[in-house]
Amino acid sequence: MDFPINLFKTPEDQAQYEAAYDAVMELWQVPHESRFVTTPHGQTHVISCGPQDAFPLVLLHGGYASSTMWFANIADLSAKFRVYALDTLGEPGKSIPTQPYASRQAMSDWLEQVFIELGIDKAHVVGLSRGGWLALNLALLALQRVGSVTLLSPAASFIQLTPFFQALAAVVIRIPVKAVLRTTLYSWVAPGFAVHKDFEKQFILGLYHWNWKANSKGYSGVMPSVFISEELGKLRMPVLLLIGDHDRLNSPESIQQAERMIPHLESGIIPNAGHLLSMEQPGLVDRRILEFLAETSLEPVS
Repeated sequence: MDFPINLFKTPEDQAQYEAAYDAVMELWQVPHESRFVTTPHGQTHVISCGPQDAFPLVLLHGGYASSTMWFANIADLSAKFRVYALDTLGEPGKSIPTQPYASRQAMSDWLEQVFIELGIDKAHVVGLSRGGWLALNLALLALQRVGSVTLLSPAASFIQLTPFFQALAAVVIRIPVKAVLRTTLYSWVAPGFAVHKDFEKQFILGLYHWNWKANSKGYSGVMPSVFISEELGKLRMPVLLLIGDHDRLNSPESIQQAERMIPHLESGIIPNAGHLLSMEQPGLVDRRILEFLAETSLEPVS
């Protein structure tokens, strides 16, 4: 029998985090629904909005950010699509893991089961950072489920994770004090950008209250890794890749690598944005995504 795994340090910590989560959800400003769907790996929290009969658009958030991070984009994206924002299992958010899913195939299987439970045959998938890697992994292992992929500064995927990222991760785990966590958050955005105070609070509490020891047992899946060119060359759906000009995880080299490996790729650099580009430049990012989707055929590209 499977049992829920609480990856917060205490129930009180989880309650404090979820209160901060709910406060950020007040920023969405569009009617939305919240529900849980059952998968073999746990209860996945899903936020849905937009026209019921519109084509599905699945949002996969950045690492440890939760689905609340789409507050700046959701009005644009849900105007013409039925949007489903998923909290990744094993990360701060409201999803509740019951089993580890420590392989690429298991992570794809988890997402495909969520699609099935939601009644989604095929969807456009948008992911930022680790969510971008998850989106690309799903497109490679369950291609029949994915109409297009939008990658917003995907973690690893095309180039190795930078020493900066590895050092940052080590500091967060070893010195999870709030001042360090705030500095970590601001290292991801362009100079001068002010993260919304409610999201900043939620993000910091998520890392501050996180049980890193339990998290190391595979309940949050595997770390993003570079995909090989033989795999990426088999992609037949349209792919959009966007990075910020101040991104410290990706650079123009990422775009160059992707262009060499992915047959049907559109790419671009978002000005005055770092790694959290969808939050930093929501108008520009939303417009690029919607223009890309408007031109996307759901038939396989030869």
